[in-house]
Amino acid sequence: MDLRAAVKAIRDKQYAPVYVLYGEENFLKEEFIAFARSEMIGKDYADFNLSEYDCQEQALPDILQDAETFPFMAERRLVVADNAYFLSGAKPTGTIKHEVDPQVLAQYLDNPPPFSTIMFTVGADKLDERKKIVKTLQQKAVMISFAPLKDQELYAWVERRAKKYKTFIEREDAARLVARCGSELRLLDRELEKLALYVGPEATITEQAIELLASRTLEHDVFALVEAVVSGRLAEAFRILYDHMKTGEEPIKLMALFARQVRLLLSVKMWAPRGYSQQQLAGMLKVHPFAVKKAMEQARHFDESALRKLLAICAEEDFRMKSGQVDKQLAVELFITKVAQLKQNPLRT
Repeated sequence: MDLRAAVKAIRDKQYAPVYVLYGEENFLKEEFIAFARSEMIGKDYADFNLSEYDCQEQALPDILQDAETFPFMAERRLVVADNAYFLSGAKPTGTIKHEVDPQVLAQYLDNPPPFSTIMFTVGADKLDERKKIVKTLQQKAVMISFAPLKDQELYAWVERRAKKYKTFIEREDAARLVARCGSELRLLDRELEKLALYVGPEATITEQAIELLASRTLEHDVFALVEAVVSGRLAEAFRILYDHMKTGEEPIKLMALFARQVRLLLSVKMWAPRGYSQQQLAGMLKVHPFAVKKAMEQARHFDESALRKLLAICAEEDFRMKSGQVDKQLAVELFITKVAQLKQNPLRT
């Protein structure tokens, strides 16, 4: 079932006896559970009618037995069973001290109590549909996928979340915030709350506010570092580098991110002249369109042979760093210098 349809059904008090919430987007999953809790059991007796279990620690029959217990001073009972590993093909983490008998759950699904709801959560992006119990759940339970949001869907979420904090954000600035902070919803939510406090109620979160306050990811700073180099601002580039060195960032990781950025520039350099749009390139390269836009601007400063040479340098320096042939920080510093040396004269681009 679609998430919005599930939310509407719960608002209309059409509760399912069993939900299976699977996927890697935990923030939305947690919000859905919190919403269901407030709608199904309210606040007054929530502590008496909400149970939370870890399927890797608690035996399934005990969880089902709890769900068959009458609610206390309320109409419904909610049982949340996390890490339902037995519904996916993934191996459980930790030590499982009990065996899961799928037949026990199948019998429960045949005649679930009308006063309880169980929510199984699974961190895997897909369920193991070869398992009979999964097929049974697909027929008798509400299955909701929580996949990571991407592109326009993610930007739309940022816009809706800004409204929650009584502010507004334009689509381009939503993309800018995602490009700067990454696509993790929990982090974006914190950043939006901070930005909303800064701009004030009913105001708009602007590019200037994002540049001033939004936290940078390491990946974004590598993008900014390359931008500083191609713009001739070497002092700024080294400042960004040393800021990360002071926080204990591993130079090998930085070099890997440099290599990824150079690969992005090379891909844009090769494919953009063939008529591909920013949106098409973003889909091909699996990055945000805003990142493609910036990469197209940066790629103008290099010819294709220079970018290929930089990739070779990345590979060579990575090997020398890992084999102890060179000081790691020095290798990164030399690489930045070589980027500046291979940059074309902007007057020729």
